[in-house]
Amino acid sequence: KQTTSIAFGAFGFGAEAFVFAYLGLTFFSYTSYEWSWQFFVAEFFVVLIGRFLGIVGLLYAVSIIFNHERELSFKEVMFLYCGGMIRGAIAFGLVLRLDHSLPNRKVIITTSLCLVIVTTLLFGSMLPCLSKILL
Repeated sequence: KQTTSIAFGAFGFGAEAFVFAYLGLTFFSYTSYEWSWQFFVAEFFVVLIGRFLGIVGLLYAVSIIFNHERELSFKEVMFLYCGGMIRGAIAFGLVLRLDHSLPNRKVIITTSLCLVIVTTLLFGSMLPCLSKILL
């Protein structure tokens, strides 16, 4: 049991390192960056609002609908909200699968890659401090 736990932990760490290495190399492999700061800001606010509604809104809606006492405190819910803000490889992988005939495909790809990098660095570096404050 302990060997399996160590093996899967090492495998998970290796997979995570591969994903971040892939994103980093992809970021520097684009020769021309066609991106839109307006689209970046719009994506960022959609992610902020969507994650808030998805975590906080659904938690409170379910507790009201089913008349269930919430087991998580508001601070714990806020920590989940901030932890879920890290956009990653799945979002970028989905963007890469866009149809090549899409007129603004390059803008969408590079702007989404920038969003992944910014949210990973911003929220990923904030999580240790937030865990001390909120938990």
